[in-house]
Amino acid sequence: MFKTLKMNKTALLRDFLLNNFSKFSYDYSTGNSLEFPEYDLTAREYLQFAEYELLEMKNHSNKLEHIHLINCVSHLKRAVDCQLDTCLYILKLLDLCKKKNLGLNSKLDFFKQAGVFNSFSLDRFNKVRNKMEHEYNIPKIEDIEAYFDLVSAFVSVLESMIMSLKIASEISLTHEELDKETITSFDIYYNFIDTPEISYRISKNEKIYDAPMSEHTYEEAFVTVTPKEIEEFPYFLKVLLLLARQDSFANDKYILQNI
Repeated sequence: MFKTLKMNKTALLRDFLLNNFSKFSYDYSTGNSLEFPEYDLTAREYLQFAEYELLEMKNHSNKLEHIHLINCVSHLKRAVDCQLDTCLYILKLLDLCKKKNLGLNSKLDFFKQAGVFNSFSLDRFNKVRNKMEHEYNIPKIEDIEAYFDLVSAFVSVLESMIMSLKIASEISLTHEELDKETITSFDIYYNFIDTPEISYRISKNEKIYDAPMSEHTYEEAFVTVTPKEIEEFPYFLKVLLLLARQDSFANDKYILQNI
């Protein structure tokens, strides 16, 4: 029988990992076939359009060069919007965002809470974006180039997040107890259903002495969050993404510091 916990799920998960993560070893990960939206244009194509406008302005400078600058800003804005909506669609969150009429800042904040962007990079991005999009001034070429670089990095970071989930949407860690007869497992996974879920399970496998090659498995905990849990869902996603980097782009110290 599963023991479903109804306490503060974020605190439970964080405390468990802080106290036990160093004992565990990576066991396996599995990916998922992700569903992408059928948009006519992608964020990468909008970036390409923006780059074209910059090149046109540099190569064919004339009295109307500010048109290329303004067009460039427009394409970069669409690149950001398109990439955000693409990722939210893949995560099965876009319909919820539309129902709640969530704007750009709310979407950005979700990915910030999930650890995809840090506060410094997001603050810098928003400062430049607001200057480009909300002031009725012809932008300077230096500002446009800085914005182009930021949006390019923004698109790449979200691409990396999706590819990480494509490769490792379920991760399993294991720990062999001192008696060598018990193995504790920690499994966390993203369930890409219409109302998505992120769940983790803690279980123990004990060898049965009178039945060689047999084991008895019992659950210690099974916890699930949905997007309705607005503070806990992004945290669970953050943990999943952190663990997906284990033994590759992040060491154990980095993971524990950011749990």
